[in-house]
Amino acid sequence: MGSKLVFLAVSFAVGWVVQMLGMPAGWLLGALATGIFWSFFVQKLIFKSELFTVSLALVGISIGFMVIPEELWAYRMLLPAFLLTLALTLAGGILLGKGFEKWAHTTGNTAFFCCLPGGASEVIALSERYHADQRIVAAFHTTRITLFVLVVPLLVGLATGGGVSLPVAVTQPFAADAWLVFLALLGAVVIFCLARFVTFPGAPMFLAIALGFAIHQLLVPEYSMPNIVLGSAQVLIGSLIGMRFDRKTLKELSRIGAASAAALALYVVMSVGLALIFFVLTPLPFFTSLLAIVPAGAAEMASTAAQLELDATAVATLQMLRVLALFIALPFLIKLFAKKENQHAS
Repeated sequence: MGSKLVFLAVSFAVGWVVQMLGMPAGWLLGALATGIFWSFFVQKLIFKSELFTVSLALVGISIGFMVIPEELWAYRMLLPAFLLTLALTLAGGILLGKGFEKWAHTTGNTAFFCCLPGGASEVIALSERYHADQRIVAAFHTTRITLFVLVVPLLVGLATGGGVSLPVAVTQPFAADAWLVFLALLGAVVIFCLARFVTFPGAPMFLAIALGFAIHQLLVPEYSMPNIVLGSAQVLIGSLIGMRFDRKTLKELSRIGAASAAALALYVVMSVGLALIFFVLTPLPFFTSLLAIVPAGAAEMASTAAQLELDATAVATLQMLRVLALFIALPFLIKLFAKKENQHAS
C-alpha cells in the first residue's frame, strides 16, 4: 500500500510540474511517463480496476460542469456521421486483423481480438474464451492505448496552442474551491457505488456527467470546477495506463516483431483518416473530431478536450457511444469473424 501511495504522489508531482511548464495535457502525459518509468525501472504495481472508475467519475463530474443545455440537442446532427465512421472503424479493425494474422503469423482469433477498435478490457477477457493468445492481445491493446494517449493529446495541444502558455485559473473564493472539491469527491463515491449496479460500458462516465451537470445547475451555477479535480483525474488515468505498459508488454510485442509496429502505425493512420471524414461531415473542428473519433478511451480524450478548452461533452459522448456500440456489436462480430476451429483448440 505504501509503495502505491508513493508512486501516485510522485505521478501527481510530475504531472503538476509538466502542466506548469506549459505542456499540453501535462497532468496526463507527466503521469503516463512516470507510470512507464516506474514499471520498467522501479517496481511493477497492480492496481484494482475500481481506481479507474474513480478517475472516470472525476472526469465526468468535471465535464458535467461544462455542459451547456442549449447545445445538447444539437448533438443529434452528429449521429449520421458518427454511425458512418463507426462502421468504417469496425471494418478497418477487421481488415487490419486479417493483415495482422498474415504479417505476425498468429492465429486468426488472436489477430481478430488484437485489432478490435476499443473496449480493451472486454476484448482481452473474451479473447481467452476463444483460445486467442491473451498475452499478445493484452500487449497489443495496452500499447495501442498508451500510444494514442501519449501522441494524440500532445499533437492536439501543440496544434491548438494548448501548451504555449500557462493555464489561467478561474478566480473564485478559496472556500468555494474547497467546497467544489469536496462535492466532486463525494460525487465520485456516489458514482463508484452506482457503478456496481449499472454495468453497461461507459456507465460511470455517463452517470458522472449527469451528476456533475445537476450539481452545477442546481447547487453552484455561478462557479466552475477547480482545475485540480480534472488534473487529479488525469494523473490517475495516466499513472494506471503507464503502469500497464511494462517489460512483459514490450517483450510480447518484440516477439511479434515489425508486424506489431506496422499494425499500430496503420491504426493511427486509419484513426486520423476517420477523424478527417467526421470533420468534413460535421461542424466540429478537426482536433475535436480527432479526440472524439480516435479509439483511445473516453476519459483520456474527454479530459484532454476539457483541458484544452475544446468541446469535451461532444468528445465524451461520442467516445462512450463508440464503446457502447462495440459492446453491442461484439457478439455478432465474434460469430462472423472468430474462427470456430480455434474455439475448441487446446
